[in-house]
Amino acid sequence: MNNWKTALRRSLLRPEGPPRVAIVGVGQALRGDDGAGAQVACQLARRCDDATLLVVEAEHAPENCLGLIGRFQPDVVLFIDAARGRGAPGDIVWLRAEEADGVGGSTHTLPLALLGEYLITTTGAAVYVLGISPGEMAFGAGLSDPVARAVSEVVETLADYWRRAATVASAMAAGGVSVVNT
Repeated sequence: MNNWKTALRRSLLRPEGPPRVAIVGVGQALRGDDGAGAQVACQLARRCDDATLLVVEAEHAPENCLGLIGRFQPDVVLFIDAARGRGAPGDIVWLRAEEADGVGGSTHTLPLALLGEYLITTTGAAVYVLGISPGEMAFGAGLSDPVARAVSEVVETLADYWRRAATVASAMAAGGVSVVNT
């Protein structure tokens, strides 16, 4: 299993059930692979509808969504962004918020590490960054093939988690046993 998938699973592991999670897609869709995070959020929002999940298409201004995220009171915040200098195009990395300085593209104003620090302080949430290494970032370019594949992998992994969580929640409501975290 990929290291990012293991880290994701561990960050969502709660004995009391699925955590409240805010997934924040960051990036400029008009700048090729820089739009990977926004594309993940867009696709995931269409596939997952759950009270424990907030999906935000923050695009190039994640700082504008801090109030929305704070009101949601998440247990976990996951920023998804292009991660420059983190491998070949399409490589996926998992970082703690404080490790994210300089990771994102230059298309958003405030560093994700600073936004993460603010969210940790105001909500008590654990904050992570899922970075997708970009290739093409020219204005007007679409997602490159390796990044499009990475976006699909991330969306499938996250959607699968919420499908399982919904199944477990209904089973537990009927007196069943949780199998999400096994």
